[in-house]
Amino acid sequence: MITPVKATMMSTARIRVLQITDPHLFADASATLMGINTSATLDAVLAKVHSDFQAIECLLVTGDLTQDDSEASYRHLTEKLSTLKAPGYWLCGNHDQPGLMTAVNPSAMKKQVLLGKWQILLLNTRVDGEVFGYLSDSELALLDSYLAQEPDKHCLLALHHHPAPINSQWMDSSMLKNPDDLALTLSQHSNVRGIIHGHVHQARDYEFCGLPVMATPSTCVQFAPESDEFLADTRQPGFRVLDLMPDGQIESQVIRISDESMKINLESKGY
Repeated sequence: MITPVKATMMSTARIRVLQITDPHLFADASATLMGINTSATLDAVLAKVHSDFQAIECLLVTGDLTQDDSEASYRHLTEKLSTLKAPGYWLCGNHDQPGLMTAVNPSAMKKQVLLGKWQILLLNTRVDGEVFGYLSDSELALLDSYLAQEPDKHCLLALHHHPAPINSQWMDSSMLKNPDDLALTLSQHSNVRGIIHGHVHQARDYEFCGLPVMATPSTCVQFAPESDEFLADTRQPGFRVLDLMPDGQIESQVIRISDESMKINLESKGY
């Protein structure tokens, strides 16, 4: 069994967690994705975090950390996040290499984080060689086990892929392929309070199995909501702030680095 990460804090305190997702870093820090320097936009996001949200318990990075499958890209991320006082935890996206992630930063690859009256579970939906997501039997068994072990703790579940359609044909073709298996596991427990994910490069709030689901903007390029074909968006990079309350409620806000339109190569047909 993987040893969970614990934090000592007042059980009545609000727990503030930050989520960043889909940074798509390169080994070359000057490289660009659709005309956007992904290293620079992540720096801008982290500058906003430093400026406005220093008092956090942890940072969650929910997948697609790399764009070029390089060890150097994970080292860049480790260096950038080292300036934060809070620990960071990573999960795999479809672009990621779990072996490299573990080799570069093993302490970030935790599956369970215990914080006061809450637990955060980070599940791997990556499928080798595929863009879509899938929860293996072992991941579902791990979810079931952790929920059963901590029945009195509220749970925030973190994934990379979205578990339900978001009215975007090209994106929904790469969503979680076995949401019914996830739904069955969740139906056997009553302590999950919400789900966060990345992958879709946009802010979106919806429901799955009666639970709030929150998609978060990328720290680099954004995708246009409700588009049937690939289409980039000019909205700025951002991140999500989650306040986990003692009664199980989740208060959430999306923060962007600017209200101005981002200059991006809108002619791109993919990423």
